[in-house]
Amino acid sequence: MATNRPDPGDFLEQAQRLLRQLFESPRDDDDAWADATREAPRASRPPSPEERRENLTFALATRAVEALEDLALNVAAIRQRLERTQAQAEGPGPEEDDATGQ
Repeated sequence: MATNRPDPGDFLEQAQRLLRQLFESPRDDDDAWADATREAPRASRPPSPEERRENLTFALATRAVEALEDLALNVAAIRQRLERTQAQAEGPGPEEDDATGQ
């Protein structure tokens, strides 16, 4: 059954794209991923307030994306249930009436 409703997957992709844009840092270095994954020998110093803020922001963004994924799956499941119940409420189609001889 074709519907004109937006696909939950499209919503999720747009949310992820917005989060990426939101958390892009205007750093001078182009290789932020290499910086993040580089094994830097850290003394037993605690992270700076800026590092803690970045870590918390990333953790919150990750949880937000996971929540959006769960929401998209729930919306898709609800949509499927509604379509099934609507199809059952409409009853058998004309081709099924002919098959039973009614």
